[in-house]
Amino acid sequence: MKDEKTKIEYQEGAQGVKLEYDDISPFTGNKCVLIEANPDNNVESRICMETGFTTSDSFKIGSPIIDEYEEMIPQLYKDTKYTDNLLGQVWYLSTMRTVQGCLYAEGTTKDDFVWKLAEVKELTTEEREQYPVEGKPDEYHTHIIDIDNASMFPKNNFKLAVDKFYEMIGKDNEN
Repeated sequence: MKDEKTKIEYQEGAQGVKLEYDDISPFTGNKCVLIEANPDNNVESRICMETGFTTSDSFKIGSPIIDEYEEMIPQLYKDTKYTDNLLGQVWYLSTMRTVQGCLYAEGTTKDDFVWKLAEVKELTTEEREQYPVEGKPDEYHTHIIDIDNASMFPKNNFKLAVDKFYEMIGKDNEN
């Protein structure tokens, strides 16, 4: 089994997320990459905390998983992917989701994207009727990701965006 790597934890009153980095970023040359190993399947994931790019053992160059993944992601994520020949993996922009919210990249080109942070919003009974569950008559979603009111962060400030993401999670967990 791979070594246990950094755990991300939000600490109330701290300046953002407390992290100890595990590796050097192929994007910045700085030690700003977190590595986590999933104990259930022994798959290792990496995220560059300065750029927001992520990869995993599953994203080996030439793997059919890459084709499957690219069928599900936005064009921006395909246009910005990075092939890391040293690691033998492909890196993509991150999307981070929890029951509280979602952090994702949005834009039309690799030069003009931003990071967006959207909270999950509980729908009123009236609002639910606008969001039917596909293939299930008379069933409606109870929550949505509120992309209309998402906070925006510059593409070169993923660290601030992720700090706000974990702050949001920390505040929600207090309730």
